[in-house]
Amino acid sequence: MYQVTVVLIAFTLFLLYYLSTRKFNYWKIRGIPHETPLPLFGNYLQYICLRLPNFLVAQRLCERFPDAPLVGAFYGTQPALLVQDPDLVRLVTTKDFYYYNSREVADYTAREAVTQNLFFTYGDRWKVIRNNLTPLFTSAKMKNMFYLIEKCTQQLETLIEGETSGAGGAELDMRQLMARFTMDCIGSCAFGVETNTLVKSNEPNPYRVMGDKIFENSFDRGFRLVCRAMWPSTFYALRFRVFPEEIINFFKTMLVKVFEVRGYKPTNRNDFIDLLLDLKQNNYLVGESVTSYKNGKGQQIRLELDNETMSAQCVVFFAAGYETSATTLAYTLHMLARHPAAQDRVIAEVEEFLRRHSGRIPYECVHELPYTTACVQETLRLFPVLGVVTRELVEDHVLPGGLQLDRGLRIHIPVYRFHHDPKYFPNPEAFDPERFLGERKKTIKPYTYMPFGEGPRICIGMRFAWMQMLAGLVAVFRRHGVMAASDTRDAAHFHYDPTSIVTLPTHPINLKLVRRNAQASPVPHPNPS
Repeated sequence: MYQVTVVLIAFTLFLLYYLSTRKFNYWKIRGIPHETPLPLFGNYLQYICLRLPNFLVAQRLCERFPDAPLVGAFYGTQPALLVQDPDLVRLVTTKDFYYYNSREVADYTAREAVTQNLFFTYGDRWKVIRNNLTPLFTSAKMKNMFYLIEKCTQQLETLIEGETSGAGGAELDMRQLMARFTMDCIGSCAFGVETNTLVKSNEPNPYRVMGDKIFENSFDRGFRLVCRAMWPSTFYALRFRVFPEEIINFFKTMLVKVFEVRGYKPTNRNDFIDLLLDLKQNNYLVGESVTSYKNGKGQQIRLELDNETMSAQCVVFFAAGYETSATTLAYTLHMLARHPAAQDRVIAEVEEFLRRHSGRIPYECVHELPYTTACVQETLRLFPVLGVVTRELVEDHVLPGGLQLDRGLRIHIPVYRFHHDPKYFPNPEAFDPERFLGERKKTIKPYTYMPFGEGPRICIGMRFAWMQMLAGLVAVFRRHGVMAASDTRDAAHFHYDPTSIVTLPTHPINLKLVRRNAQASPVPHPNPS
């Protein structure tokens, strides 16, 4: 009996070893440089063990082969290709987009209601949903709904005034503060609801609770994300899920309530709910097949617009609309607190803008704040929301030079690596907004700066994000400045949360908000060193 047990254990270990290493010659056969992988973990041991975020692992792999346009890797047991040549990034994201239109693990997006949204889905479903939602994000639509954001900025200013009423200002968690503002913006602009997240209350706010559930940062959520990415078939066979069902149920309930208030007919708000009500009248979304990117023409596709599909889009708009902008705003305020000269220049620009517009914050903030915009662009370079953008081949494809890539291969675009590569951005760890102004901006090589992605899958809400971020900064700097708090870290000493979907620090971004004389721009800054 003992011998049989030993044999069974040995056989099981051998089988596990074989299954976890049988593809490890994939890049050797193709002549692509790569690090030697570990059984089961591949080259991502530190990510799988939740010690480093995936974008830092990708950066280290690329740094081992700095001159290679392509770097092979093993994402757990599966081969993945890191693309660190801008021309090949253009091919993947734009020129040959049809072959790479999917994010990784695309075949499993239907396993969870939450992942059936525009961010996760692919193919014809993605193309039809994207085509039908795009009209919401035109410049004209953004301008028409800006009055709602202006109202949110007024509430933000009221909150800040209350928090800083005492002598010496107040130390606040900037990410939490900005999340309350951006959640109010997305709630009002997209769903026509008052989230009241900027109103002080002792009761837990249901929208903040739901936001925390979507972006939960915990070992459990991080491990689920890793397992879904690495071993999706096993993950779903064991009936695991990344996102709890209560998320989709919350948005289903919210949709019904808003639909009832509007009598199931579009109003004149021109928001996301109006668009859904307009589309729902036909019960189907109609659009061209994704094959149009390959052949120039695709057949017409009909996609049923059921409550689950609508709710899934609500989740992604809510999540992307508040969390990513809030984090970017917090990082921007952090960098301005650490760089007083840049902050003083932003304040001067904001004051001049407000003088031109009689103290109001109109839509023109999107176009009339070049230096403030450059500060946000530089912040997005240092802290891209997604440090790695993923794709997955939907058909076999041959790259220029003859490299054959197989259907299902994962493609990783190391955005964080590009943004921090001295070859493209000299002195990359320095905060230098001037990179994005004048002649210097023209020297940025295409497809090396990708804070919102590139190609047909570029962030659909990019205009909305810019609108609320710039309006939020004007609101903050109208009467206040930011200073480093007692525990404010230098960006070089940030530690990033490996359990998070987006680029988040493991610690709060605490800063000191101080009132200033609105007629005198400079803020009394301590030595930032």
